[in-house]
Amino acid sequence: MPRRTIIPVVSPVRNGLPLLYLVEASNAVAAILLVVGLSFYTSHRFGWGARENFSVAALQGALYMFGALLAQRVSRRWGREKSLPWLYAGMTTFAVAVGISASLHWTVLTALLAVLETGLVAVSWPMLQSLVSAAGKRSRLSKRLGLYNIIWSGLGAIAVAGSGAVIQHAPAWAFFGVIAAGHFFAGALILYRARSVSIAVDFENDDSAGQSRSGTERPDEATLRIHRLALWLSRIALPSTYIVVYSISPAIPSLHAIRQLTPTVATLVGSAWLVGRALAFIVTGSTSFWHKRPGLMFVASITMLFGFVGTIVPGTLTELSPGWALSAMIVAQIVFGLSIGTIYAASLYFGMAVSEGSTRHGGYHEALIGLGQVIGPLVGATMQWVYPGTLWPAIAAISGLVSLTVLLEAAVGFRASRF
Repeated sequence: MPRRTIIPVVSPVRNGLPLLYLVEASNAVAAILLVVGLSFYTSHRFGWGARENFSVAALQGALYMFGALLAQRVSRRWGREKSLPWLYAGMTTFAVAVGISASLHWTVLTALLAVLETGLVAVSWPMLQSLVSAAGKRSRLSKRLGLYNIIWSGLGAIAVAGSGAVIQHAPAWAFFGVIAAGHFFAGALILYRARSVSIAVDFENDDSAGQSRSGTERPDEATLRIHRLALWLSRIALPSTYIVVYSISPAIPSLHAIRQLTPTVATLVGSAWLVGRALAFIVTGSTSFWHKRPGLMFVASITMLFGFVGTIVPGTLTELSPGWALSAMIVAQIVFGLSIGTIYAASLYFGMAVSEGSTRHGGYHEALIGLGQVIGPLVGATMQWVYPGTLWPAIAAISGLVSLTVLLEAAVGFRASRF
């Protein structure tokens, strides 16, 4: 049976869901700037190219995967509510240290501190996802997670788009000052929530699997089979999604078309895929038709591959006029963002629906993201070391990896006869 703890009413805020969304909003700005905006910063401040940015992204991915897998153990030992404030305090401290190091132009130390900060970010996300999943009726899970995805992706897109002005015009520490502020306010809000939540329900016990949080019956077996298949497909696609995401992020600042722009304009152009992802979350969060159509994961994986190639290739071609290159990149990024948003939303929703919203499955979800974040940049960095000065080998290798996962999805889907 699930373990439930009832805390006396101290405020009318039911389950503290609005406060959880505020925590997410604050930390999302910090986290996305750290993992997506960092390459724009290092390219401008340190003069780094794709090789250095790929290498840092790969290290971030390794720490992210480790941190995500550690989340369940930390949550079980200290609890989500107690762990999160300490995690946000640690992130804030690291962000301040990174800002100081960047101001002193200690490039290697700056990168290492940013990598360590990324590990703490990864520990926190599964806990927050689990809290949001548990804060309400099962029948509203899709809408809760939909709004959750819209908040972090929308604010992340705005943060990255506007970060170029900070990178270009503000002092060197300011970029990380914004990140530190995001972590700090997230920690303050989670502490406030601990004092104001009226009812706390702890579903960390894995024996809760098979029970409904709202007291209603689980979905019928046929629906569960569809959900499990969709979960398998999305979990196959999720690492390849982030292979591409964390290959695009360090590569875009080094593209010929982007190097002609100021940082202020470059981040506006380079954040178009983040806008596409937010649009996908709006659609998946406000609809349910995709809950019984696992084949959409396969379609999204194919369009994701085309979106990746369509983003990188025009930016590398010196023969194209800047206007055509940037226009093609923006359109391809939107397609790419819509695809990866669909896959991400499906992985999170079906994982939480099948597992009853446990931190463990939130950790698996984030660990798969970390796996992709390691593989993509690692392949990109390796190709840059072997073939310096050109992105074409990296593009070919990364596209080949994603193509293999698409074929694996096809095999799994057709075997289950559910496409």
